[in-house]
Amino acid sequence: MSHPGAASAAPDTPLAQAGHHRPSAGTQGKGPIPTPAEYFGTPIGTDGFLAQWDKMVPYFRLIGARSDRVRYQEIGKTTRGYPYVLLTISSPRNLADLNRLVAVNTRLADPRGLSEAAAKKLAAEGKPFYYVQAGIHSTEVGNSQAAIEWAHRLATERSEYIEKILDNLVILLQPCQNPDGLVLVNDYFAATAGTDYARTYPDLYNKYTGHDDNRDWIMLTQVESRYNVSILNKYRPQVFQDSHGAGANAPRLFTPPYLSPYDPNIDTILVQQTDTVGLAMQRGMTTAGMKGNGWGSEYDYWSASRQYCVYHGSARILTEAASASDLAYPRVGTEPLGQQTTDINFIEPYDSRTWTLRNIIDWVSQAFYSGLETVAYDTYNWLYNSYRVGVKAVTRTSPYAYVIPAGQRDPQAVLDALEIFHLGAVEIHQARAAFTADGTRYPAGSYVISMQQPYAGFAKTLLEVQDYPQLLQYPGGPPQRPYDTTAQTLPMLLGFKADLITKPFSADTEPLSAVRPPAVARPSAPPSTGAFAIGPESYGVFRIVAALQKQDIPTFRVAAEFTDKGRTYPAGTFLVPPSPAAREVLSAQSEKTGIPVTAIGQVPAVAGVQLKPGTRIGLIKPPDNMPSGWLMWTFEQYGVDYSVVAAGDYADLAGRYDAIIMPEGVSKNSIVTGLSPKDYPPDWAWAFGVGTTGWNQLHDFVTGGGTLVAYGSGTATAQSLFGLPITSVLPGGSSSDFYCPGSLLSQKFDTNNPAAWGMPADNPVWFVSDDAYRLTSTSTYPVDVVAEYPDSGDQLRSGWLIGGEHLNGAVNGLSWTIGRGYVVTFGNEIGFRTWNRSEQRMLFNAAYYGPSTKLTADRFRRLGQ
Repeated sequence: MSHPGAASAAPDTPLAQAGHHRPSAGTQGKGPIPTPAEYFGTPIGTDGFLAQWDKMVPYFRLIGARSDRVRYQEIGKTTRGYPYVLLTISSPRNLADLNRLVAVNTRLADPRGLSEAAAKKLAAEGKPFYYVQAGIHSTEVGNSQAAIEWAHRLATERSEYIEKILDNLVILLQPCQNPDGLVLVNDYFAATAGTDYARTYPDLYNKYTGHDDNRDWIMLTQVESRYNVSILNKYRPQVFQDSHGAGANAPRLFTPPYLSPYDPNIDTILVQQTDTVGLAMQRGMTTAGMKGNGWGSEYDYWSASRQYCVYHGSARILTEAASASDLAYPRVGTEPLGQQTTDINFIEPYDSRTWTLRNIIDWVSQAFYSGLETVAYDTYNWLYNSYRVGVKAVTRTSPYAYVIPAGQRDPQAVLDALEIFHLGAVEIHQARAAFTADGTRYPAGSYVISMQQPYAGFAKTLLEVQDYPQLLQYPGGPPQRPYDTTAQTLPMLLGFKADLITKPFSADTEPLSAVRPPAVARPSAPPSTGAFAIGPESYGVFRIVAALQKQDIPTFRVAAEFTDKGRTYPAGTFLVPPSPAAREVLSAQSEKTGIPVTAIGQVPAVAGVQLKPGTRIGLIKPPDNMPSGWLMWTFEQYGVDYSVVAAGDYADLAGRYDAIIMPEGVSKNSIVTGLSPKDYPPDWAWAFGVGTTGWNQLHDFVTGGGTLVAYGSGTATAQSLFGLPITSVLPGGSSSDFYCPGSLLSQKFDTNNPAAWGMPADNPVWFVSDDAYRLTSTSTYPVDVVAEYPDSGDQLRSGWLIGGEHLNGAVNGLSWTIGRGYVVTFGNEIGFRTWNRSEQRMLFNAAYYGPSTKLTADRFRRLGQ
């Protein structure tokens, strides 16, 4: 079918026939606006054609320059330096009054001191904001292509239907949330046209995060995530439409309502409004004769990492369109595509054997305009409900607050948490004097986060323990799979303390206007017999280590606890010999991180190690492997000397690397087979398979003295490489017996083991469809247990776990001596999306420890001399 000229609710009579002047097609007062087909030379939605970002951006800029309905704005540059674009679209009158409309939204969102009468007046005067975002997952190509047509239509169409929408709404159109990925995917698609190569870009379509780029909306690590948050925080839109694509056999278009559960920190008004918009979209498609659509399946409303907006007053409308073939070619079946049985949430099966890019654009466009309608035709209630959501937040009675005590063991963890809350528009106060709350005395400098504030739900969902409901597919059946993870308890992930306060209390506090590291004293110069000392308690210490490595400053670690001047220093403490260069680096890094540096008078006579100067870390990164992408981001934030292990490196791994990381998702096949040269151009030679020769060279790298750190499914790969004597303790088969889809579990650490130096003894670990083991032999290789699950008890700390008793006494972390090499394996994913930073330090511990020089107590006392 051809794409609809208007949504189903549009009137048939254009404005010109009602007595209004109609300019020539595609023209505004500032000059002609070419249609997308005229501008791009090919109609949008044509089989095998995808518009590219380098031409899309000038088109959006042209529309903004020539239409009095559209403002073009470049919010900033992306990770790879491309424009991050926002179009603000409304009637000329609304755009001229935009600042006041934004102020109305802001005031309604924070109703403290606003009477109900005043709120009703503002609701009658304001305009709802509808924020629609496309293209975050770059292989889901249809939405950004559709956004081209949306921008043109809203800028040029002179119908009563469009003008009513523009009079009643402010539309924030982000044609691509991930421009870097659009460039990679669409440009690669164009470059491989007419070849025998695969047409889909084979690697991460965001430099670090790939498909995880919309799982970053709690940690807010990426620049694109922060731009998105800045838009939400500025405009306070009532609706956030997040436009995606799904698999070929999915409903032609999914919309809300979602499956259960919803996070109870989402206001119930927003849950209802989400259902309202989603069902309006379904109604619009059904009325337009568009079949095969569904709701209430697969996607839930739980995971905070995918929905920052709902804790900030916006209903999140997820749309998921079924994919075409090879991105932009028709998918053709032998019978009608998709589900062919009706259900209450799938009322009309798709009746065609063909599904095209044009179909995708038509379906998502129909849903978009139906979403606009349902808000534009009910503006007062949408605005007034913003006020009601805010009132419920600021009058909350339980809990009362969270307190983050001052003086914690890991200042980096506290700093990172405060930055997340600050970016998330959460009000933080800092105590000027000591105070008491719920019977506990807190020192001056402690942080207070009140739950009586507009966006307390964002803080609460990150600070509290998650208790995910026990949902089954049917009574007595297997668990109903959550769409994403079930836990996000920030204190457990980062490793800091946050106390829930149930009763009101008094404290002398001041608002925290900016997040800064705690003040630290410049380290005094140690005597010649002493050294600078940095404790291992903070994961941020590895920023300091990387800076020392860059300056080639000798760095040591003690292997046992020692005491100096009445203070006890734990195993793993870093010692740096005194020198002016060392003092300058340590002073600067201590100030940046808030991690204190002290001076000891005498280097202890304990065993220890000297880190290898310029430790070279290799990262095994199969194409499209997100765990390795997240590690790239982490390493670059820390300043670590690393590089991706390329296929050509295997012939001389020892000459290039001291330690190699094998993350989740690395399999023997991804190393041995890799990408095929038949399917991908020579540019991808780094990811081609290395065969059994390369596999054996990796083995020899370790046995010859190299270090390997593996985690998650990478541990099974390491087991295959070396024949590690471990076996899974988890039952196979039904998820009814064991299931853990992204939760925090109990763990015991041997903090005297070099891999666990600086870890809290009972730090929770992240587990998402991972594995746990039993050692079957202690004689195959010398081996030490780094981490294990408690012998008995409830293993769950936050989230959802079925069959936790299978973990009782199971082994997680192990350190091995294999030949002359050092191997550390973890059954769980210690580097998950940069979330679990407290346990991620073990990756750094192992990578630096393995290549280090081991020193006796006497040599250590002399700092290696």
